[in-house]
Amino acid sequence: MADKVYAVVDLETTGTQRHAGNKIIQFGCAIIENDTITENISLSINPERTIPREILALTGLKTSELASAPTFDEVASTLRELLADKIFIAHNVNFDLPFLNEAFVEVGLDPIDPIAIDTVELAQIMLPQAASYRLKDLSTFLNINHEHPHQADSDAIATAKIFIILLNQLKQLPQEVLRQLVQLSQYLTRQTGQIFEQILDQCHTAPLPPYLQQIGQFTIRRMISEQATTDQRQNQDYPITDDDKRQQFDQIIKPRTAQFKMMDFIQQHAHDSEQTNLVIEAPTGVGKSLGYLFPLSYELTKPQPHSRLVITTSTTVLQAQLYRQAVPLLAHLRHQSLSAALLKSASHYLDLDRFAAYLQHGAKNRGTAINEMRILVWLTQTQTGDLDELQITNYDTEFFQSINHLPTLVPSSRYYEVDYWHQVVQAAQTADIVITNNAYLAQHLTDFSYEQDILVVDEAQHFAEDLTNSSHGYFSVMQLHNRLNQIDDILRSLADNNDAEPLLDKLQPVILTSQLFLSQAQALTQQLNDQVILLAGENFIREPVYLEAADFQNNLTMLNRALNELIDNLDNYLNATETLESGVDRQEMRPTSAQKITELIFQNNKLEKNLDYLVTGFDHLQNNEFRQYGFYLSLDDDGINYRFNWLAKSHDKLRQALNQQFKTQIYTGASLAIGHDFDYFLEQLGFTETDVQTLRLDSPFQYEEKAELLLPQETYSPSENGADYDNWLASTILPVLQQTDVQTLILFNSLASIRNVYQRLQHVLGFKREIMAQGITGSNDKIAKRFRLSKNAVLLGSQSFWEGIDFPGEQLSLLIITRIPFESPKNPTTHYRNSLLKAQNKAPFPTDTLPKAILKLKQGFGRLIRTETDQGIVLMMDERVINSSYATKVQRAFPPKLPKIILPNQQLGHHISDFFEE
Repeated sequence: MADKVYAVVDLETTGTQRHAGNKIIQFGCAIIENDTITENISLSINPERTIPREILALTGLKTSELASAPTFDEVASTLRELLADKIFIAHNVNFDLPFLNEAFVEVGLDPIDPIAIDTVELAQIMLPQAASYRLKDLSTFLNINHEHPHQADSDAIATAKIFIILLNQLKQLPQEVLRQLVQLSQYLTRQTGQIFEQILDQCHTAPLPPYLQQIGQFTIRRMISEQATTDQRQNQDYPITDDDKRQQFDQIIKPRTAQFKMMDFIQQHAHDSEQTNLVIEAPTGVGKSLGYLFPLSYELTKPQPHSRLVITTSTTVLQAQLYRQAVPLLAHLRHQSLSAALLKSASHYLDLDRFAAYLQHGAKNRGTAINEMRILVWLTQTQTGDLDELQITNYDTEFFQSINHLPTLVPSSRYYEVDYWHQVVQAAQTADIVITNNAYLAQHLTDFSYEQDILVVDEAQHFAEDLTNSSHGYFSVMQLHNRLNQIDDILRSLADNNDAEPLLDKLQPVILTSQLFLSQAQALTQQLNDQVILLAGENFIREPVYLEAADFQNNLTMLNRALNELIDNLDNYLNATETLESGVDRQEMRPTSAQKITELIFQNNKLEKNLDYLVTGFDHLQNNEFRQYGFYLSLDDDGINYRFNWLAKSHDKLRQALNQQFKTQIYTGASLAIGHDFDYFLEQLGFTETDVQTLRLDSPFQYEEKAELLLPQETYSPSENGADYDNWLASTILPVLQQTDVQTLILFNSLASIRNVYQRLQHVLGFKREIMAQGITGSNDKIAKRFRLSKNAVLLGSQSFWEGIDFPGEQLSLLIITRIPFESPKNPTTHYRNSLLKAQNKAPFPTDTLPKAILKLKQGFGRLIRTETDQGIVLMMDERVINSSYATKVQRAFPPKLPKIILPNQQLGHHISDFFEE
């Protein structure tokens, strides 16, 4: 293959279904010789049929141009001759090659049968951390100038450039990694795997570069330990005046008056010897991360006593931003590196032992082989082992659940010293700054040293609810029942194959004992189900069923007995199968039997998690204080069966533990106050005004010059739900999107509404603009990244898209908010919060529901203006913003000087278009 010429081909067609009469309308080909593009062919083709308007819009081709172009039968022989004796490359080769061959056959020519390579698969393997493998996105990722996406000649050249880059990266891989890739490459599309064989054949044995090391069967990147360094320019004293701060910032970042005010406020109070609680609202543009990190860094670098800092956030995404952006910037400003650790649960990390086992015994198909290959390459790149770096859409697959880290460390492992989770735990124990998330902090509070006496809660509006939700747990009887059935099938298979497998024959007593315990577990699961159903008094669960204290008084003994018997039995089963898991050398087994043992280990790991949930539920029910928890039944993920849930009714105990752990607590976020009032936020955390020092900073943005709040004159009752409301939404939004061409985010309260509106928008606009939707077109992270790379896309989002995402500049210009984000009363957290308020003779709506919605609306608006140069419009579809008894309060979610304009519906799009033209 080394001396061959590559033909990189791209086709544009009238449609993707080649058997539905679709035709080629453009042929593009780039010829590669000696890693250089030597020729570029571009050819328009008359399809002799009507071309869908969406295809013309997508490709930019014109009907008149294609009408005068040659037909395929006129150029077919030339194209076939061009491709003869060349290696065929395409970005999704299983589209271009079959489509081309069918066109050849239709004009009486034989199909071609070249060596064919897919650059999508090559990119997935060689660029494991890319956000997207679409040609346009890969070009951006690799800084390739791709001028005309969806035109065959431009696409072919871009694909050729990508292929050359991937080929060169392949040549840099260590020989042992190449060998492992070759072993897996047989599962790749067509002859894509031959590229790996070719590079391995050309590879010469060479020592590993210094940044890599060989541990066991893996070639991994060496971890660089952080060393705190100080140079002579370091200023050990906090710069008191603004001029001192400007001098220290030295044009590295732009000075901000509000940020300096925040820094001084923290510096004045953070070193108090008594319990200190600070609450700071820092709007977008203030620079709150540096606003607290900079003054606190002086507490961390004091000789004695040596303080340590824990920062907790609402999401792992914000964790990563702080770790990768804010902390390095702080080190640059202080001329001193402060050691920092990113701390999240073990399941986020790769377990090298489990990955080694999967490589040897795991199921093999195209999907798992690509994932295994990309991880082998990624190991030469990553220093963290954090699986989130791979940006996978779904980590809940059997593959990733088989290789992610369990919450234990095994010192006897050959990989113990380089174990990624081990490194995380060690780093957190000694770091100056630990960055974690609210859920992890709440569940592992006792793991934090008492020396870490400063706590910063970033995006603190979520903290109270996250503390409460950290106690949420559940077990699913039907999920457990299905898992037991799957295990039963595996054990039966192992028992049936004992005649043909000597090792299995020796293990028959263990297998039979395991089957006995499993059979008992299946019966006990049914018994538990009967007790839960009896408790609920309902056979079918469609919405949450709350179990009241009286139910437990009458039936608690029977429920606990059923749980206890099942827990004991599952313990016995897992102990019995331990020999099958650890006492068998699967290398001596037949592949099918070894595969069954691997499946059994996977299912037992899952079963152990099920058991943990059962034990936790049992403990809560046994606890004399179990009345502090609410118990309820809800629908399981399958939408059919139920879950038995428990949830703390308040977070008082965690609040007390935090006060003991951290003498200095700083709460900050962009949306903590309603107007100038912090009362709601303080009440959620159990603070009174005398417990805290508060600071509210003004926004640095001139909203009256940058943005508008736009409302339609004719609205649909926001109290309505269902198809009629969704149809009104789509009908109102569609003309706006047709008359504008700016990046647009549409915020919903309901995923069901997103599905309905997306279908309408995609049907009408899909050929003209990229429409992305939460829960439909990819994971939240993936569609957010695609949205950032787009020019005129539309993103439909709910929940997490109301906050915590950053689309500065032209990444977001139009924000459409469908309705005020009131929480559903069916939400269990809301239910218990409302129950507590009613018990205190407080009305839930004005006390909790309304202020919570106002703060979330404030967060939603904050997505629009992220920098001083941003501009944009908020289109608010909910008439209650101006026509309700609480409208004045709701409007406090928006900046006071924000212009508010009400227009007839048919004028909305024109007004928005004019706004951006001006």
